[in-house]
Amino acid sequence: MTRGDRARRVVLRAGAALVVWVAVLLCADWFGTRPEAGLLALCVVALGVTGWLFLDVFDALGDPAPGPPAAVEPLRPRGADGRHAALTRLVAGHLDARTTAGDALQRLLMTLVDQRLVARHGLSWRADPGRAAPLLPPELLALAQQSAPYPRMSARQIDVLLSRIEAL
Repeated sequence: MTRGDRARRVVLRAGAALVVWVAVLLCADWFGTRPEAGLLALCVVALGVTGWLFLDVFDALGDPAPGPPAAVEPLRPRGADGRHAALTRLVAGHLDARTTAGDALQRLLMTLVDQRLVARHGLSWRADPGRAAPLLPPELLALAQQSAPYPRMSARQIDVLLSRIEAL
């Protein structure tokens, strides 16, 4: 804001305060009351300055956002997403393991199931398996009811499970 803009804004505000003061005096005279002109002028100036201070502060802050800011994931080249790389390593490790399968893949898939159930239906398998069970297809229900030792899954089985999770 330039110096001329500031001066014009001050003149306009002073003129607005003068118009409000005269209007209140004329209304008071029309109703037959006689307010103290000096005290009324002081009140109009105090209220005007306070209001303009708030306007200036909010103007300096800029326009508020229409709601909470959306979490926007930046666009990354393929393979640069750390979560994708970790999930790829987890599935590859499950498929390539020479020892018994651990519970990491089962826990990850059930976390995805829970997130989808909460987002779409407002309930969780871990919190209320009795109400969530009818919503799960047979493959996901079998996955949810597995216990150690966990069976090794093929890439096709993992793909079917992920398709069922997406369809929830």
